[in-house]
Amino acid sequence: MRILALSSVLLAAGLSGCGSDNTSQTNPEVLLTSELKTSHSYEDIADAAVWQSASDASQDLLLVSLEGDGVALFDTQGQQLLHAELGEVTSADLRYQITASNGDSIDLVALALADEQSIAFYSIAHQAKAEPELLSLGQLVLDFPAEALCLYKNTTTSELSVIGVSDLGIAKQYKLHYDGANINSTIVDVNGFPQAVRELNVGGKLSACAVDDETANLYIAEQNVGIWAYGADAENVKERKLVDSVAPLGHLQEIEGIDLSYQQDGKGYLIVADEGAGLLFYQRDDLSFSAQTTVAGFDETKTLAVARDGLWLGNSELEQPLYEKLAYASLNLLPELASAPIESSLSHRELSNSNIKLVKSNGETEAVDDDGDAADDPAFWLNQDDPSASLIIATNKQGGLMAYKLNGELVQYLEEGEPNNVDLRQNISNWDGSSFTLAAASNRELNTISLYQIQAASNGQDPIVKLPALGEQLDQEQLVSSVDEVYGLCMYLAADDTPYVFVNGKNGVIEQWRLSPSEQGIHGQMVRQLQVASQPEGCVVDDQTATLYVGEEDVGIWSFNADEAASTEATAFASVDGQQLVADVEGLSLYDDGTNKYLIASSQGNNSYVLYDLNQQNKLVGSFAIIADDEQGFDGASDTDGISVTAAYLGEAYPEGLFIAQDWYNVDPSYALLNQNFKLVSFQQIKQAFELP
Repeated sequence: MRILALSSVLLAAGLSGCGSDNTSQTNPEVLLTSELKTSHSYEDIADAAVWQSASDASQDLLLVSLEGDGVALFDTQGQQLLHAELGEVTSADLRYQITASNGDSIDLVALALADEQSIAFYSIAHQAKAEPELLSLGQLVLDFPAEALCLYKNTTTSELSVIGVSDLGIAKQYKLHYDGANINSTIVDVNGFPQAVRELNVGGKLSACAVDDETANLYIAEQNVGIWAYGADAENVKERKLVDSVAPLGHLQEIEGIDLSYQQDGKGYLIVADEGAGLLFYQRDDLSFSAQTTVAGFDETKTLAVARDGLWLGNSELEQPLYEKLAYASLNLLPELASAPIESSLSHRELSNSNIKLVKSNGETEAVDDDGDAADDPAFWLNQDDPSASLIIATNKQGGLMAYKLNGELVQYLEEGEPNNVDLRQNISNWDGSSFTLAAASNRELNTISLYQIQAASNGQDPIVKLPALGEQLDQEQLVSSVDEVYGLCMYLAADDTPYVFVNGKNGVIEQWRLSPSEQGIHGQMVRQLQVASQPEGCVVDDQTATLYVGEEDVGIWSFNADEAASTEATAFASVDGQQLVADVEGLSLYDDGTNKYLIASSQGNNSYVLYDLNQQNKLVGSFAIIADDEQGFDGASDTDGISVTAAYLGEAYPEGLFIAQDWYNVDPSYALLNQNFKLVSFQQIKQAFELP
């Protein structure tokens, strides 16, 4: 389990949602009033969630946790349909279409049972002229009292987890799976006890949490401090951000509830119920503060639930507490919401991304020596005499190059410089008529191109051997680049067997160097420059067609003619669209089995990889993601930088080739954080996922 100890000290410079005007008041000109009330009152109404029917909006349900009175279900008009005595329930959340391996699918409700230190799970269903159903799916036993909880269903992988938060200042995340009868913790200890995959030491008393499944943001309310944003995935260790704080630095006073209103095209609001400040609205896309208001008849605003057509608000200070509904039509009267009114809120089921295929990691390399942002780019070297003895050559941009066996074992770590990207070409003609494998790496320490020979790791010899690189500055023994900062790199072997290396810089300049082996070393001459408008990184060359593909991180993929005498004009290949190809565009690689040829791009923004069929006019095949194989102890891959792929037969484990991806967030089988590494996937899995020939 990973524990992230984080201070609750407020850094004003880090506030993403706080404006400079901390005296903002609710709008006195617009008086908001509710339009519906629930038919039944309970002494302690607490958290709530809205279940939206997939086919009939009139069958939507409001589910309210009632602390000592269990839960109640109300219809869209506030009429109570069901009251269930389920113990002391302090919080509720739900997600849709949770599927078991046998294909059974349910809509899931999670209930926090603080006194019992557990989370109870139920399936929920409702049809016309029938009583709603809550069917038990078991409990998750905790080692702490969760006062509130939130569910998260990854829209790419459909992986499910629950986060419990405590007034003790901690939050714990559990990875879940549905076996067709019960919801269980995916990770357990030797005694079968559920094991958290992440623990967050947030700070003070925690009152609520919510997850934006589409952006993978986890929001946690530290009641008297502010709202924090974390990455929602169990492997995500990005630094938290403060969305907003309590006065005088921010707009908040005492945070009680959080929910999200999803709109089309990534729009919508993070909505906060604050005991003193009322209702507050923050834009989903950038978390900027939008509006603050109160509702007539509410002395305090503590709980809320987003419905299809409005907000259900808990009016807990009444003598007979109940929930009241505030229509979006009323909310949109606020001038602050006029430019981005709240339309019908989407349910979580409408956020699912079924277009991304899922493949499990089949293996991984040992972690790199350095922590933080270190592992970056892999390349593949084929042992033509014994394919199973092939090697993965990869960069640790904090210190050197690694060579790994196909089982992930580290063979060599050559400490040298700060290599960012690496590529290689085999069967290069040497000065004496022999042939060898030539590798090149972009060295950010010296802003140079470093050159190496790759050979078999046998008989005690190191597979990576440094070669002298002879440029204009002969004393460097490396090729000195003139780009602002060397970054991406790839190699090209022309039809006349001349090797080249392309290196790009953060300013968009791409240099092409011609390489010439000699007895003294490898001579390099920069023969031309190409250009894209903004920062590129990943690149790859199709030697057969002499085509260079370059990923411009925030824009898309370009193609150039790779021959040194050709035009420098770029041709648009694929654009960042925020759906399939999501910035940053990172690594690029080519799969070529002699019949099929695919360009693969790392779509870092949605943790996936995009396939294009180069034999079918660059047709988009689709996207895939690498997910964990918890049974084998391999985690998935996320926030990938560099990738590499080969179509070579590598034995029974990889009969149709191997796909290699850098993994930014690497964890062990218990989800304890490790240094970064590279994940391995049989290309046979990828072919099967897309039903490719």
